[in-house]
Amino acid sequence: MNRCNMVSLSVIAALGLAFSVNNAPAQLAKDVVGTWTIESAGDTYSSTPKGSLILTANGRYSLQLLRPDLPKYASNNRTKGTPAEYKATVEGSLSYFGTYSISGTDLTLHVEGSTFPNWIGTDQKRVNLSVIGDELKYTNTAPSGGGGAAPLVWRRVK
Repeated sequence: MNRCNMVSLSVIAALGLAFSVNNAPAQLAKDVVGTWTIESAGDTYSSTPKGSLILTANGRYSLQLLRPDLPKYASNNRTKGTPAEYKATVEGSLSYFGTYSISGTDLTLHVEGSTFPNWIGTDQKRVNLSVIGDELKYTNTAPSGGGGAAPLVWRRVK
């Protein structure tokens, strides 16, 4: 192979690599769009959590997490629970919604509404975002219930 061909191939390879690196965040943003169910969320929501994450193409999200063993209210009325029933509900569930953005492998959730009022109006950063096949993963470095970083794994709904 002559020198001109080698230089041409090197330039083509470098351009291909540059375009693929620059396209990675855009591709990740496309890959996250959809409806997801929770597979694991650390210990807070048990080893078999329930939950849903919806990420839309126009940058909106809705997320719900809960323990599968939440007790039913004896009164059968959510406004007439006992203190113990309310405590179990608050400790075993979280729901929030708003807009999201992706920068590199960081997912930022701008919280417009939440069952944890302290998050309303804040940006919640999730790191190490990845989508491989039908699995979405990220880490919440500051969970609302305290404790250490919590890795979350979601499965795409088909």
